[in-house]
Amino acid sequence: MFMMNQGPGFSINNLLAGLLNMEPAFKTKAKEPFPQEKVIQCDNCSLTFPQFVKIGRFGCAHCYDAFREQLSPVIRRLHSGNSTHNGKVPQRIGGSIQLQRNIASLKNTLSEHIAREEFEKAVELRDQIRSLEKELAEKRRGGE
Repeated sequence: MFMMNQGPGFSINNLLAGLLNMEPAFKTKAKEPFPQEKVIQCDNCSLTFPQFVKIGRFGCAHCYDAFREQLSPVIRRLHSGNSTHNGKVPQRIGGSIQLQRNIASLKNTLSEHIAREEFEKAVELRDQIRSLEKELAEKRRGGE
């Protein structure tokens, strides 16, 4: 009968600890009498970030907000530099959805330029947006 290696192996704890650049939870370090860093804790469930790393899951939905700063680099590493979910788009309508996303992004950038009173850049973006909106309207009329 085949027996699995009973030595130290793969565990979710080690995976999370490696991704979060922390020591695995089973290794203990001598604690300093006066810790230098403030431990981040969820206001709702009181889970700390080291506890999350040890357990491997959040205590509540508010933990995502509490640990957002620590999780962002990890999520970017796991998802090839992306931190937002775009999902999969059917190819037949993908062109218009991509155009809509580009237009929305340009509108956000346009608002930023207007707020900073960078009107020359804002005019260029406005023209780009109009051009993309015209292209989107043509695709919708033509059925892509």
